[in-house]
Amino acid sequence: MINEYKNFLTPSECDHFIRLHFALFVPEITRNAFFHEGTEVVALSKYNSPEIKRLTSLLNYESHKLDKRNFINYFELVKWNTNQSQGTHQDFDYHPLTSILYLNDDFEGGETFVEDKIIKPKKGLMISFEGDKLKHGVKKITKGTRYTIPCWYKRKKKL
Repeated sequence: MINEYKNFLTPSECDHFIRLHFALFVPEITRNAFFHEGTEVVALSKYNSPEIKRLTSLLNYESHKLDKRNFINYFELVKWNTNQSQGTHQDFDYHPLTSILYLNDDFEGGETFVEDKIIKPKKGLMISFEGDKLKHGVKKITKGTRYTIPCWYKRKKKL
């Protein structure tokens, strides 16, 4: 099952996080910014701005509605350039829930697929699904730049 949350963030909040990537992606200076399979990643859970605290609260709130034992393990701000994709995979077994928040939609390609369903990125949309069970990936970006905030959750053993 894939949960979709339209307008999870406002357009201005999405734009803020895209600008934040430009400010924080300095891999020569910090270990919180790094390349991963060609993408440019900023480990957002390492920062403590009011916007990131608000995002953390929103993510926790929605994940708790699905299962009160869920909690954020980590989340990132990822820039995907033209010709990048991500092959079919499943997340680690200790990540029973995965969310992807789309910050823009002014690019071509880059759709997320979860099993046989294709999700077209829409600015402000967030999806969540059982990433440890469902095979998923990202189709090739054919034009432009894609920005996302993926989040992986753990689950407490008991409440």
